[in-house]
Amino acid sequence: MSALVLMICAYAAIVISTVVLAFRTVKIAQMPVHLRWELAPVPHEKGKSAYGGSYLEEYEWWTRDHESSIMNEVIYMAKEIFLLKGVWENNRGLWPFTFLFHNGIYLLAAAAALVFVSAIMLISSSPLSPLDLTLDLATILLIAAYLLGTAGSFGLLIKRYMDPNLKPFNSTSTYLNLVLLVLVFGSGLYAFFSTSDYSLELGYFARSLITFSPQSYISVPMGTHILIVLIFLTYLPFTYMIHFVAKYFTYHEVRWNDRPQTEKMTRKLNDLLAQPVSWSAPHVKGDGKKNWVDMATEEMKDEKKPEN
Repeated sequence: MSALVLMICAYAAIVISTVVLAFRTVKIAQMPVHLRWELAPVPHEKGKSAYGGSYLEEYEWWTRDHESSIMNEVIYMAKEIFLLKGVWENNRGLWPFTFLFHNGIYLLAAAAALVFVSAIMLISSSPLSPLDLTLDLATILLIAAYLLGTAGSFGLLIKRYMDPNLKPFNSTSTYLNLVLLVLVFGSGLYAFFSTSDYSLELGYFARSLITFSPQSYISVPMGTHILIVLIFLTYLPFTYMIHFVAKYFTYHEVRWNDRPQTEKMTRKLNDLLAQPVSWSAPHVKGDGKKNWVDMATEEMKDEKKPEN
């Protein structure tokens, strides 16, 4: 398989994925101020999260400094990211496949990082012992990632298709995403067992990307796997699978944002309240001229005044 074609595809996939992901991340960050939950406990609440307390219970809390614990927040995030704590608590039947799938992705990302480290070592003519150790570790992570990812993504595909409780939440894109992920992990698994020195060949391909010099040949199983991965990488930022970015804002700006309202936030809220309302629902009757403050304070025409 042509290494030059794969290199061109790789550069295109990286550029498209990076640009679109950055654009969508900025758009999410620029969204209007969210309605905060303000529900205790918040994980970073120091000394009170264990029993569901909040700094708001303190006498004249606005006169005191608000202390928070980054460690509590990190521990909560680690449980959610690596153990899928929320899925375990709310949909335990889905958890096994979700756990396998997500950890397969994490291991694949870690293995890819090691492959690029090995590529840098190849470029710098590193001694064989560190290089062999890096490649051996990458090999272990790759086989684990492919096994977990294949089992998890295929299990999720079957679970979503068979479970009547999940069918209302499925769509064509849901199945397409899972099928593509099955191909990513499955093709990697096939290439792993079909290539004599899999991790080293990947290292040489990564070196060619860094040095802009294509290697002479890539095996068909390896090339097929790389091409499928590049297709997925290009497709990813256009889908809801970028929830790994959106979740940061959901947690830190909505669920966990318990900071007192500042002048900056007040200005943002006032600007939002000053926006015209064009919602034509009968109970709103927005004409595009009145703003949200007008709508909230005016007396509805069909509202009956209390009799004296």
